[in-house]
Amino acid sequence: MIKFRWFAIAGASVLCFGTVWVANAQAPAQGPSFAVYCRGPLSTFRTEGGKVIRTPFKWAKEAATKANPGAGECAWAEDPPQGIESKPGDASAIVGNLGQFDSIPVGTIGKVCVTKANNNDLVVREVIRQLGHETAPFHRPPFSSTGCPG
Repeated sequence: MIKFRWFAIAGASVLCFGTVWVANAQAPAQGPSFAVYCRGPLSTFRTEGGKVIRTPFKWAKEAATKANPGAGECAWAEDPPQGIESKPGDASAIVGNLGQFDSIPVGTIGKVCVTKANNNDLVVREVIRQLGHETAPFHRPPFSSTGCPG
């Protein structure tokens, strides 16, 4: 009887700590987020059994409020935030689940709120839908940086 009780205590402990670990691992990134507009075609890739989700892209030459991003490019809504490098033509990636924006089709534009990762990749914080027109959830000009938390 004593052995069973120890197994029950150990099992409950593992279950509690495992739940806390998974919750912390999947928690959204903290800190301010910034709007990025991405134009398809962009393809999302899943690795490590679907645990790592990456959408590679190239940086556009201008902010989205000045010019639409080109095919396969992403652009900040306005000027790039301080501390995040984004040189035109450089490759980067958005890390995280983009939901309805996974594999953005040719010619469509999605708005994603992101934070900076440890490297120069961006982490998804929220996907913003533009409602009220025929291409929802995708966006069309005019673009703005509003709508992102923090």
